[in-house]
Amino acid sequence: MKLDSRQLALMSMLIALNLAIGGLVHVLKLPVFLDAIGTVLGVVLLGLLPGMIIGVASFALAAVVLNPVYIWFIGTQAVIAITVYLAASKLGAFKTWQRAAATGIALGVIAGIASAPVIVGVFGGVSGSGRDLITVALMKTGEQIFKAVLLSGAASEPIDKLLQVMAAYFVLHALPKSVLIPFRNPVLERNGLI
Repeated sequence: MKLDSRQLALMSMLIALNLAIGGLVHVLKLPVFLDAIGTVLGVVLLGLLPGMIIGVASFALAAVVLNPVYIWFIGTQAVIAITVYLAASKLGAFKTWQRAAATGIALGVIAGIASAPVIVGVFGGVSGSGRDLITVALMKTGEQIFKAVLLSGAASEPIDKLLQVMAAYFVLHALPKSVLIPFRNPVLERNGLI
């Protein structure tokens, strides 16, 4: 994979986007994350591998500058990139807002399942996010820790990923074609963006 200076610059901006929005949400302890919008955009604009690099690099940096917890969720970023790539390249997930919304909800379920073993195994069910409030409330009702983590993920992840995919959808559809043409790739074409 050879990337030109324009693609590398875009990757850097999308990493910064993940860090900025994800950092703000982390500081505010909201029950969503919003830390993969750059990853989603990167997959559609640049392809699977650059999208994965954006997600992994942003979480590696977030572990240094925001919270060490992020390093444990690098795998979830890779899962997000793979899922978005498959949905966009095979199903045209960004062709209509309805497809994007369905993709966001499905992505939330998949990301929640991918994150649950880490949250339970590494952090004992509490990873320092706003979602922990839901987990603790469920555990106080008598739910087992793994089930409480899965249920809190089922409550927050689909909403979070819906917001992220829809944000990416609206950004992609708002960009002039002249901005997208230099990044021409099969995913952009499959989704009717160029």
